[in-house]
Amino acid sequence: MENKLILNSKQLNVFPGLPEGLIELSVFDNKIEHIPDELWEQTQLEILNLSCNRFSVISDKIGLLGKLSMIDLGHNELLEIPESIGQLVNLDAYLYLHDNKIEKLPPGICNLTKLNYLNISGNRISELPAYIGNLSSLSELKAEKNLIRIIPDSFCLLQSLAELNLAENRITELPAKFIELKRLRVLNLEGNSIKTIPTGNTDLREIYLRNNQISEIPPAITQLKLLRKIDLRGNNISKLPVELSALENLERLDLRWNPINEIPGWLEGLKKKCIVYL
Repeated sequence: MENKLILNSKQLNVFPGLPEGLIELSVFDNKIEHIPDELWEQTQLEILNLSCNRFSVISDKIGLLGKLSMIDLGHNELLEIPESIGQLVNLDAYLYLHDNKIEKLPPGICNLTKLNYLNISGNRISELPAYIGNLSSLSELKAEKNLIRIIPDSFCLLQSLAELNLAENRITELPAKFIELKRLRVLNLEGNSIKTIPTGNTDLREIYLRNNQISEIPPAITQLKLLRKIDLRGNNISKLPVELSALENLERLDLRWNPINEIPGWLEGLKKKCIVYL
């Protein structure tokens, strides 16, 4: 018996009839405005893709789909996520909530301790709750294009986190405990109001800080011995410290749209091993 139903881009206005025993269901890119209760009876589902539709409500019965490992609710009109999402304790691959109108994450999300990837980008979230630190298996978090101002100290508990995207928020500084993210490799803070370059996460490979309020590159930049790429476009940097030349693994340095008043001689040596944009 076929256990997959894939109905992507079919111009559907209503949800299709569902056979019993589905393991995978995808109705990506349709015009569906209402999700029938019949869906929540598909308790064998492991993969569910409801993205790019027009619904604004998810029933709390979603918690009945306890075998889900991946769910995509992105690009809809959701205002909130039900608390019962915390019952999906086997969700270990992906949870997509991006491009909705969500203002906050429910406390139940802290139960998703197996989750590897979370995308909450393009919403109206103003605060990352402390309980986000419970997502101990999270390796990638995408939260760009929200209204986030503060990163909670509990972020230090995300010891599996390797990639973090917080671009285009309202962040002014990172918490002191941020340096405890020992596995962090890629950090994107573009389009915030950051004033200093984070140098404590010594395993960082890529940092994106375009369009912030950074006025100087600290000597402590030498701590980032594994750094390959750093984007500092559109800041207020006027002077380049010689410590940049000590970054042996640096491959790309972007300094465009900064008021740099003098190009130091040592920069020519750096250009021999690194692409530099001025």
